[in-house]
Amino acid sequence: ERRLYRMHDFASHSEAVTAISPSNRDKGFLTGDAKGGIELHYATTGRTRLNLRSRGQDVASLSYAPRADGFASIDNNGTIQNFELENRHPEITLATLFNKVWYEGEAQPEHTWQSTGGADDFEAKFGLMPLIYGTLKGSVYTLILSVPIAILAALYASQFMRPRWKSIIKPAVEIMAGLPSVVLGFIAALWLAPNVETVLPGVLMMPTVLPVLVLAAVFARRTLPAKWRSFVKPGRELFALVPLVGAGIWLSILASGFVTNKLIGGDYHSWLATRLGLSYDQRNSLVVSFAMGFAVIPIIFTIAEDAFTNVPRHLTLAARALGATKWQTALRVVVPTASPGIFSAVMVGLGRAVGETMIVLMATGNTPIMSWNIFNGFRALSANIAVELPEAPAGATLYRVLFLTALLLFALTFVVNTAAEVVRLRLRKRYSAL
Repeated sequence: ERRLYRMHDFASHSEAVTAISPSNRDKGFLTGDAKGGIELHYATTGRTRLNLRSRGQDVASLSYAPRADGFASIDNNGTIQNFELENRHPEITLATLFNKVWYEGEAQPEHTWQSTGGADDFEAKFGLMPLIYGTLKGSVYTLILSVPIAILAALYASQFMRPRWKSIIKPAVEIMAGLPSVVLGFIAALWLAPNVETVLPGVLMMPTVLPVLVLAAVFARRTLPAKWRSFVKPGRELFALVPLVGAGIWLSILASGFVTNKLIGGDYHSWLATRLGLSYDQRNSLVVSFAMGFAVIPIIFTIAEDAFTNVPRHLTLAARALGATKWQTALRVVVPTASPGIFSAVMVGLGRAVGETMIVLMATGNTPIMSWNIFNGFRALSANIAVELPEAPAGATLYRVLFLTALLLFALTFVVNTAAEVVRLRLRKRYSAL
């Protein structure tokens, strides 16, 4: 069933409209009235871009040039007037870039990015909100995964690990930061995404299974005799936990088949769709968070570890002299004092995630949708530039919008870094008196 909706209200003529001529090139159209008034409108934006009066007494007919670079008007006396028209980028306004737009054929206004189409009557859609949304979505999910791991690893390395092992592990982690992002994106797209799809229930069980196993191991160690506990000396707990974490990952993956077959009917895709209303794409935000977290964790770890290590030694020694344990000293003395450095580490990681291109380009479906569903893909600002710019005609609307996108990305990172520096200085001032 076809229905007509009132989408736009254009500027009215002072007299009755006597002629209408649509453009064959874009969504513009001309209208003329009985007193010789001519107006140029654009359907996508709902704006009237031109209002003039011809030399004739009326407008009997209008004809739009095929290239939309001119038009002709004819009055009732047969007088023809030709007009040259320079109407650059009529489909772009601040409203169409950042607000919902009611496009032709749609049921309601939407935020949409679709720069090209396969039909001549295609209506270009340059909404930037899906791209901004995708950039923030990928960054948030990446930080949710990477920040706890990086901060806790840095705290352990600086306060609990033996200096000998720290001198080996810290440079190894820093080397991870030098891995090319295109390699990480390639691995994520061709190896990680298919494997995550195969064992997704097991992957989702890991955040529960791993902490339970670690806590169980800690309590079990406390029940052992003292001579048995001495086999794992202070500073070497990491090497006892690595096999335990590996076993937890293996158990989670092993349980994935049982959960899929026995609890959710053998197909978790249908279960997600029917029970939770979520769709699953193979290249999604979850895969991106793993791959981009691998790139962000070394940066956060390095900066945070330096911040923990640079805490004045007299503070930690005073806490230990007053009877505090190493863990109490780390949480109540080292972490607050190093909070400016921790915040800087998180903000640098956020800037890295916001500006990442190759991982989000290869490991997502590059679908410009606005959804926080972690099992859907997205399109980030940086990836959109990489995808669209090679095909954008120089000087065209898409070309200019992509440069605006780059400027917007720069402004976003500038604001984030500036805010991070302001907060860091305030935290430093607050804790410098300790």
